[in-house]
Amino acid sequence: MAHLLIWGVTHEILSGGAPPGTPTEEVRSLAALQAVLDGRVAGAMVLADPRCLEAEREATEAWLRNGGAAQAFLVAVADLGEGDDVLNRLPFVDDVLVRPVTPVRLLRKLERGIDVVRNRRVIRQLEEKLSRRGDELAELNKIGVALSAERDIDKLLELILQKSREITGADAGSLYLVEPAKETGNGEGDRLRFELAQNDTVKVPFEKSTMPLDSTSIAGYVAVMGEKQNVPDVYRLSKDSPFHVSRSFDETSGYRSKSMLVVPMRDHHGLVIGVIQLINKKRDRTTVLQPASLVEDEVITFTSEDEKLASSLASQAAVAFENADLIRRIRRLFDEFIEAAVVAVEQRDPPTSNHSRRVAVLTVGLAKKVDAISSGPLAGITLTPEQLEELRYAALLHDFGKVAVQEKYLRKKNKLYAGQMIAIKQRFAYILKCIEADHLRTQLDLQARGRATAQALDALNAEYERRRADVEHLRNAVDSANMPTVVAQESFSAFVDLPARHFERKEDEESFPVELWAEPPFLSSAEVEALSVRRGSLAAHEKAEIDKHVGHTYEFLKKIPWTGEFRGIPEIAWAHHEKLDGSGYPRGLAAKEIPPQARMMTISDIYDALVAQDRPYKKAETAERALDILHGDVKDGLLDGDLFRVFVDAKIYDLPEFKALIKHGT
Repeated sequence: MAHLLIWGVTHEILSGGAPPGTPTEEVRSLAALQAVLDGRVAGAMVLADPRCLEAEREATEAWLRNGGAAQAFLVAVADLGEGDDVLNRLPFVDDVLVRPVTPVRLLRKLERGIDVVRNRRVIRQLEEKLSRRGDELAELNKIGVALSAERDIDKLLELILQKSREITGADAGSLYLVEPAKETGNGEGDRLRFELAQNDTVKVPFEKSTMPLDSTSIAGYVAVMGEKQNVPDVYRLSKDSPFHVSRSFDETSGYRSKSMLVVPMRDHHGLVIGVIQLINKKRDRTTVLQPASLVEDEVITFTSEDEKLASSLASQAAVAFENADLIRRIRRLFDEFIEAAVVAVEQRDPPTSNHSRRVAVLTVGLAKKVDAISSGPLAGITLTPEQLEELRYAALLHDFGKVAVQEKYLRKKNKLYAGQMIAIKQRFAYILKCIEADHLRTQLDLQARGRATAQALDALNAEYERRRADVEHLRNAVDSANMPTVVAQESFSAFVDLPARHFERKEDEESFPVELWAEPPFLSSAEVEALSVRRGSLAAHEKAEIDKHVGHTYEFLKKIPWTGEFRGIPEIAWAHHEKLDGSGYPRGLAAKEIPPQARMMTISDIYDALVAQDRPYKKAETAERALDILHGDVKDGLLDGDLFRVFVDAKIYDLPEFKALIKHGT
């Protein structure tokens, strides 16, 4: 259920109370607000008195930066005509409500605010997941290099167990090796060798030993069955547990074993050759688990992610540094990382949801067809499976730099921002009132001077209606032009030629007295410029900010330690907006400087943008019309004609996987 918090005095903020069924609570300080949010409310909209916000401005901004924005949608309440001033003084608020704050207006804002908070939480969770996956990927890379470089088996086993504990947060651990009877020749059957033990809390009086290989112990069970075991508390095993856990070490050392993760080590034939046993996953890796009573509070269950990471390292050890296994596991993590990156972009730029996936499908589909060509100008382009995978990753990540672009540009629906449009509507309402007041004053003056003849009043009324109609016409034109459609030439010219009030700085425009807007010109030059955008909703400087995503993408991708077969990903993604005639961006590359993979991606990217049904500023083009537009770009020397012919002849745009990803909206 949506919650409403009043930061200030309720009766000074609400008019008519809160919407029915909406839990409402009043707080008088940031600390009280945080206590409510942290203690009882999962998410809320906060209606705040600007005076309260200004009194704790620095603390409020810090709280929002550090996660508060994912808990609350912050709305300042302002008097009529002061909304822009409040936004200017308090830029960190999410929105402004102008008094009176009625239940109907509040309900609409509340619904939107809760949706925004939910979206922020999803984005924050995705960003955290992305960060964790990046850290895991980097750590696994480091471990792989270290294991590959180590040739001493004793040092290798120490490193395996040490790294296994580090990446899972385990306080202790043991490593066992299977000794097949055929190798020992002792006639006692297969044995399980206790090879190594480590413990951060107590000193381990360790000696190597062996035991029969059977399923009575947890390590033996995992070795025999080949199944990892994740036990929350080894002292509380179920009655039907097929194995037991010895407490002898705990009893002699004063240690308390609780959570345990045991994973098998398999060789490249799938045979279990050893077991890694991890003990006591800690909330804080620096904690020393003494006295033993700390275990109950500080030790937690190993996660599914811990299971994956430990199994990856166990497999690396089992195949004696076989890097193929390490790469396979890293690839799985990397795929999840890529998916998290794509989702993060989609959450930040919802209108392009699934765009990266569709571009990847089209680009790889085109690349496969090109690779099969044995004659003609494209015969020299051959792509290995690794290069196709490289291209797929580049296509999936080609727009990742949008996470560094301000969200207001990505989500801008109309040509004017909501705050601008509110100000303009209030301005025109004021202008019309001024015209009416001026008309009434003149009418009274005629009456007072005895000149209120029928002819004079008719002329006065006609002039009033003319002035009012002119203003209403302009107001309606603003409403119409604000929509992100393609503007006709006549409308475009009309707006371009409009007289406008020029301000040197944005601050001057925001502080311009409302009463002075009563005299024309009624729009600022910045507003006229925004409304004059011919296609879409973005002014030139806003589009330039979004175009920077290509550079941001490259800067991000080049920081990733790509393995050899993927080293071209940053360059391919960097060039997907370049054109053969050098008119593209961000570098204005000439044709010969653009990689063929990037040329393929450019065709796919443009085609998908044309047929996509989820862009707010345009209707989706038909496949035929989109191909005509691409053909025009080919004729103009912008796109690679040979690649485009393959795109058309092979009907890449009809790939089932691509069509399945298209959003079938109206």
